[in-house]
This record gives sequence, C-alpha cells and structure tokens, in this order.
Amino acid sequence: MSADKLLNSLASRTMLAPMAGYTDFAFRSICRNYGVGLTVTEMVSAKALTMDSKLSRQMLHRADNDAPCMCQIFGHEPQVMAECVHIDEVAAYEGIDINMGCPVKKIVSNMDGSALLEHPKLASQCITAVKLAIKDKPLSVKFRLGVTDGANAADFARMCRDSGADFITVHFRTRKQMYSGNADFTLLPQIAAVGLPVFANGDVSDRRQYLSLLDNGAFGVAVGRGALGRPYVFAQLADMPYSMDLYSTVLRQGQLLSAVFGERVVANEMKKHVCAYLKGKRNSKPTVVAVNLAQSWQEIMQYVLQFTQDNPQYAWENK
Repeated sequence: MSADKLLNSLASRTMLAPMAGYTDFAFRSICRNYGVGLTVTEMVSAKALTMDSKLSRQMLHRADNDAPCMCQIFGHEPQVMAECVHIDEVAAYEGIDINMGCPVKKIVSNMDGSALLEHPKLASQCITAVKLAIKDKPLSVKFRLGVTDGANAADFARMCRDSGADFITVHFRTRKQMYSGNADFTLLPQIAAVGLPVFANGDVSDRRQYLSLLDNGAFGVAVGRGALGRPYVFAQLADMPYSMDLYSTVLRQGQLLSAVFGERVVANEMKKHVCAYLKGKRNSKPTVVAVNLAQSWQEIMQYVLQFTQDNPQYAWENK
C-alpha cells in the first residue's frame, strides 16, 4: 500500500503515538475499538532485530484488528536499519516509522533517537537506506522540534522529505524538555509548508485542539500519554459516540497479553495500564496501591472488579 493510499484510508486523522512499554499489541487493539486511524508499535532496535533478539521479535506481535500499523525502529547504522525491515515480523506491518525523537539518555548516548537531530547527514542516510529497502511501502519519521529549540525543525522536516520520507510525526517539544512543560505548536505552519503530511504530537486531549491543529496545517494528530487510561480519546477527537466498560476493557487487554506472554509478564505489564485507567478517579488510591502489590493477573482483576462495584459512577465512560 502506498503512502497516499494509507493516509486516505484512515478511519480518522488520528494516530496512537508510539510509547515504549505501553503501545504493545494489546493496547493498540483496545484503541482500535475507539476509531484510532493509525497505530505505531513500541520502538524496536534495528540492531537487536538483525541479531535475532527473541524479545524484540516478540514485541512485534500483532492483533488481528490492528491495521494499518507502522513498525517503529530505531538505530543509526543505515545498512543495519535497511536490513532489519526484511525480517518477517517487521515486514508484516503496513509501513516503517523511524524514531528520531526519543530523548532518553541511554538512547541518545548510543547515537540513536533524538541524537540524530544533531547529525542530519547521518539521519538522511538512514532514511534513504530504509526507503530503498521497503520500496513503495510508506515510510514515516518521528522527531522533536530540536535539542534546545526549534530553529532547525523545518530544515529537518525538509531533509526527511528529500531523503524519502512519506510523512512525519513531530513531537512539539525539544529534547531538553523531555516530557515536561507544554508542547509549543507555533512552528507547525512552517513545518507543514515543507510539503509532507504532518501528524502533530504533544498534549492533544480534546476535539477543539484537534481541529485547531488541522486548521494550522497538520494532516492529523498523534496522541500518546493522553490515550493511557483513556483509549476513547480517539472517539472524542473524531466526535464519535462511545462507551467504555472499565472492567471489561481491562479484562480484554489482559486476555490479549495472556495469549502471548506468561502470567508474571501479564501482571507486570497490566499494573501500569490499570493505574492509568484509575488515574484521577476518586477513591482509587487504595486500589492502585493494591494493584501494584498484586502477585497475579487474577488478583489484579479482583481489585478492579471491587473498585467498579464500590464506585459504579466510574464503571462506564460514555458519550
């Protein structure tokens, strides 16, 4: 599928932004139920994939309903990145997304993620190598405004375009900001003027902001942390009716994971998601504490069930 066909086929102009440790196949599947247009995997090391890392391959497991979805890879060696896209688990996705925005120190210190913002020539080589390898498949690049400011953001977007990227996702924070402060969308029109479709990422939480970003040049919006515990945010942005049964949603997410991973992994993975579902809800603190101390997935579900029974006002989210 070409990039134009992919973008034109989206159910809505929304994307579940990739988040390490969160956007696994189970959570992506839950978000599909609320109309998200495009999903992206957790970032996976191109180097690890070429070294036949079992864990990296396992991270790329897919649910049946998760399409279209981009596989996000990271690295800084053009040939290695080009090689990894031919691996079966990677090739199964509708397109490739290259992470050039991760601000985490251990990623940056290895010349990956947002380190490439400081090395546009190498970034260009990586993009070109991957595009040549995947041919007509869509290629996107995710990056931040810059290291400390956005002075070179439009230039970086232009480089992505000239190197073969079909669209970009821009997190409108700098690397220095990490995840603090507010996203600054001032440069959106300038970046959009480069001519690549842009998914705007950072603090998007309501339809008013979504429409404002579209009006200012964005092709669509990407929601990351704003979707944790609130997968229905995609229905809200698209102005679609929705309902979410808290217990059933958490149960379904855990069941999906259980089909692939063992009990311990499922429990550990779901703890952070359950805490996100309960965040901001009155009387939830004792349940959050209990969930984090739980020894099994079944125990976690007992606490979630008890919470919904004791607090029926939170059992359903709907519009």
